Formats: sequence, structure tokens, C-alpha cells
Amino acid sequence: MNMGRKLITTVLTIICFTLVASIISMNQSYSFDFYILIYLVYATPLILLIGLPLSILLDYLLSQIQFVNHVLYLSTRILSYACAGVIGMYIYYVLMGAWKEILNFKETLVLTLFGVLAAILFVLIDMGLEVLLKKQRRKS
Repeated sequence: MNMGRKLITTVLTIICFTLVASIISMNQSYSFDFYILIYLVYATPLILLIGLPLSILLDYLLSQIQFVNHVLYLSTRILSYACAGVIGMYIYYVLMGAWKEILNFKETLVLTLFGVLAAILFVLIDMGLEVLLKKQRRKS
């Protein structure tokens, strides 16, 4: 596992997630730059302290499985990360002392979807960097 790639993936995910979530969230009451600041402040620790360790764990677990089909591997990896996004948001709820809210589906749905969005962005960026680094090593 390449920890440097994971750290770069984390930084790029924070930037991309902040931009995408801000575009999704902006409205007439609050501007784009307000949401940039809010998502940057709240998403950075979540992605760094929950997303990165879950990513490392998932990559380890997926490396233990022998996939015959590359498409099956990619699908499993993306689905696993989406599930990790859900789990990560529930970990966040528990850490913030809002574990009773987990059962309130309407309250948790939006943040859980943002967790899934961040996780899928993370895995797509990670896979892209993985391909780029393999091509770079072949050229060297």
C-alpha cells in the first residue's frame, strides 16, 4: 500500500468534496464561498480521521480476496467504499454524541448521502492516482 498516494488522495478528496458539496448546497440564503468554508472545516477532519483509516482497512481486506474479473474487483471496491461512507457517518454521529439520531432516518439521510459522496470521490480519485502512478513507473 502506498501511503503517499493515500495522503494525496485524501487532500484531493477534501478539495473535490468541498467544491461539489458547496455547489449542491448553495442557495439564496448562503453563498458558495460560505459553504466552501463550512464544508472545508467539517469535512477535513471526517475525511482525514475516519475516511483515510477506513480506506486503508478496506484496501487491506480487498487485497486478501482473489478477484478473477477486474470489473468485479472495481465494482466491489466502489460498493465497499460507499458502505464505508455510510459507516463513517454513523461513526461520526456516535463520536458527536448524537447516536440517538441514527434511528431518525430523515435527520441522517442527507449527511449519510454526503458521506457516500465523499467515499465514492475518495475511491475514484485513489483509483485514478493508482493508474497514473503505474504509468509513471512504467515510463521510468
